[in-house]
Amino acid sequence: MDLGLSKRANGRPSSPSVYITAAGGEPSLIHNYLHLLAISILLYDHLMTFGNEVHYFWRRPKTRSAYWFFFNRYLAFFGNTVEVILFFTTLSAQRFAFLSPTPSTSLSFRYCSCKQYSLFRQLMLISNQALVCVLLTLRIYALYGCSRRILAFMVGSWAIMTGISCWALFGQKIVHAGQETGCHVGLSSDTAIRLAGPWEALFVFDSIIFILTMVKTWRGRHEFSFNRASIPIIYLIFRDGAIYFAVMALANLANIMTFYSCGPFMRGGLSTFGSSISVTMMSRLMLNLHEAANAGIYSTTLSAFPSRNMEYHMPTGSVELNTLGSGNRSNPSTFQGQSFRVDESYHFHVSRGI
Repeated sequence: MDLGLSKRANGRPSSPSVYITAAGGEPSLIHNYLHLLAISILLYDHLMTFGNEVHYFWRRPKTRSAYWFFFNRYLAFFGNTVEVILFFTTLSAQRFAFLSPTPSTSLSFRYCSCKQYSLFRQLMLISNQALVCVLLTLRIYALYGCSRRILAFMVGSWAIMTGISCWALFGQKIVHAGQETGCHVGLSSDTAIRLAGPWEALFVFDSIIFILTMVKTWRGRHEFSFNRASIPIIYLIFRDGAIYFAVMALANLANIMTFYSCGPFMRGGLSTFGSSISVTMMSRLMLNLHEAANAGIYSTTLSAFPSRNMEYHMPTGSVELNTLGSGNRSNPSTFQGQSFRVDESYHFHVSRGI
């Protein structure tokens, strides 16, 4: 990358702006496109699911799970809106040229402004991902029947990841790319490795969530059967949300690879993409949970899934036949403490919360 002041024919600088070569400009342009792709995915999914959001959240009594949903979705929405405005806004050094008759002062201001933008962006990424991790912890806690050991393990993992993220914010060495528009910050090799740490911790956390969900899915695959036929495992994976956690982990893994294999202005180029995917998958999961039960993320009811034109909503815990209740003993449709009926659409609903 070639940084320097543009000059007139007489050799004197004509403006405080700096330029980069085509080799440095191309990664910045690709970074712009990836950033727009991530925001587009987030907004597109928001528009596609807004009708369900109104139906399952805005028109129903507000619960703690609903407030968590709003916090997750709209923190990302408004935070990314501000980030996009700053990302494509020229931090013109000429506005502050009155500070000094020399161009170096205004150039330095732009450099500082981009550093502040970079810090804001990293704080937004950490906030979004930390919130997603809290929601994942609550979901696993409910999925395992409010096990305190699971909660302690997840909180400990989350605390370690938060500590790594805070450590990564300090001691950064960045390279500023002066351009006509936008604000692009390059990362040195040392800083890239440092910033890869939080994403690696996040990948480990997502992997733990995925493994715990798969273990619970595998153990509970025979909890309910219809006509003595076990439910296909692929439906259980979708039902329990494991597929969402796998997508989150893969998106974060792709971003981790950029810190080690890309140039200064492409390192971390998929950070916004990974964050947007995590927020989107979490929103989708919570929408499915609220469709199955009002308790949402706190519910032990697993989300619906299709199987031969049927949908089941079953609790994570075991369900015993109520032979001592007031129902008919010969009727297998009576469960302990709760009942369900079979209608024309074959929807089974058994809702429980924590």
